[in-house]
Amino acid sequence: MKTSIPILLTLSILFNFSINSFSQKNPLQKGLDAITKESVKAQLEFLSSDWMEGRATGSRGEFLAADYLASMLIYNSIEPAGDQEWTKPTRAERWNGTRSEEYTSYFQNIYMIKQLENTSSVSIYSKSHNQWTFFEENVDYSIYGSNSSMQLNSEIVFVGYGFIDEESGYNDFKGVDVKNKIIVRLSGYPGHKDTNSLGYKKFHREERYFSYYLSRKKDKIAEEKGAVAIIEIYDDLNPKDWFEEQKFKLTNDNERPQSPNYKHRLELPSDDLVVNPIKIFPTKKLVNTILKSQDINPDYFEKTTAYSLRPSSKILKGANLKIDYQVKTELLQARNVIGMIEGENKDEIVVIGAHYDHLGAANGFVWNGADYNASGTIGVWMLAKAFKAAGIKPKKTLVFAAWTGEEKGLLGSKYFADHPYGGKIDNIKLYLNFDMISKDSEDDTLKNQARMTYSSSLSELEELTTKNIGDYSLNLDLSFRSSHNPKGGSDHSSFSAKNIPIMYFMAGFPIKYHTPKDQTSDINWNKMVDIIKLSYLNLWQIVNDD
Repeated sequence: MKTSIPILLTLSILFNFSINSFSQKNPLQKGLDAITKESVKAQLEFLSSDWMEGRATGSRGEFLAADYLASMLIYNSIEPAGDQEWTKPTRAERWNGTRSEEYTSYFQNIYMIKQLENTSSVSIYSKSHNQWTFFEENVDYSIYGSNSSMQLNSEIVFVGYGFIDEESGYNDFKGVDVKNKIIVRLSGYPGHKDTNSLGYKKFHREERYFSYYLSRKKDKIAEEKGAVAIIEIYDDLNPKDWFEEQKFKLTNDNERPQSPNYKHRLELPSDDLVVNPIKIFPTKKLVNTILKSQDINPDYFEKTTAYSLRPSSKILKGANLKIDYQVKTELLQARNVIGMIEGENKDEIVVIGAHYDHLGAANGFVWNGADYNASGTIGVWMLAKAFKAAGIKPKKTLVFAAWTGEEKGLLGSKYFADHPYGGKIDNIKLYLNFDMISKDSEDDTLKNQARMTYSSSLSELEELTTKNIGDYSLNLDLSFRSSHNPKGGSDHSSFSAKNIPIMYFMAGFPIKYHTPKDQTSDINWNKMVDIIKLSYLNLWQIVNDD
């Protein structure tokens, strides 16, 4: 029996169609396959190159970095989600009838107040001697103040460590009112000098930069309590550090040149007068003058409080402190870079972000910030590429952001949280943060450790994450940390402060953090790619789940 040519042709078409249909990838896999080491490496090496001049907030290098990031969004067909702006036709174009047109840009412009220089004086009045004693800046103390000039004349309150721990009930502010007053506190926490003490066992954390984050937490508490100035007592304070020139020499791995980016404070403008407490670091001469005849011995207080955990806060009688603080400022412009993929639901938004600013360049050194945080920024951009490559419209709208000003106090993400895409902060259902996702800690011998912090309201997230690691054979040894409202020194804090659930990935904490040696030579590309893939898999279910 002969088979006709039309029947053979039909069977062939049907067979080829079924083969092609079977071989087509599903949308999730298409996006996953778009996350490649080659693409990550190409973008990260350029973003952290010397051409970006360390990406200091509002600098030429950061503007160049922002333009590059915007161009990559355009390349991957990601829609802009920044400010509304107007085209500017030339005179010749206007003569030919071209008119200005409104458009959405990739940039959210932010104007910041930059501190240029300050001068100050401090004096103490002793009622018993009926006299004022005057002290000189950078001789008797150093000062760190807000961008508003002010004069203070206040009582002084000793508040121990200025420390509060809700879990144990320890509270240095219990029984004293510090509103509109100047406080004196010790650095550290109860028992921090005695590893056998009850305080050390309760409050110590084996984390790098624990002291830094503790100090920031204490400053925030003082601000919330209404203190107008903080006098911080350090045992190892060395006055020569105030006026010796910074030595920019890097002869071995242990030297850490100081970036000049720290010299200038930045703040977001406010409609209201918002004044952060002035912070003073005194010499022993100033401390002894303040505590003279006050029956307060800092050494005795530290030893007894370490075991008793009983504060001894009180107003210092017969003593007033006057601070005259004058500052010069200017306006600085910086930019967030923002793109989006619109979902079926425009009013349910997931924001994915990382800061792209770093510490700048000076004296022949460039703080390239390859890990911190060019790695996180490229992680966000790879997720944008992946969701676009998936080829389908997500159910929720995705916003991809590179923040400015993280190094100066989370300024870019704070600004966005106050001026969110779409105009309503309640429409943001989740924020995912990347910060340092490309390198290994010194003790990570298998080179696969990473950490995920998340809001405890996302109850199924740990189970989902563990499943995705196993199902897709990702080489990640992930530790999990959850809390009701996660805080910390990265941009997720700007969103958790608005009660938005967060998910935050971080890899290691290498010794080269915040040094000019944070470059691409020791990046763990495989770990970085796996963290990005894991985040994509998690987000896929969150974004497309009703």
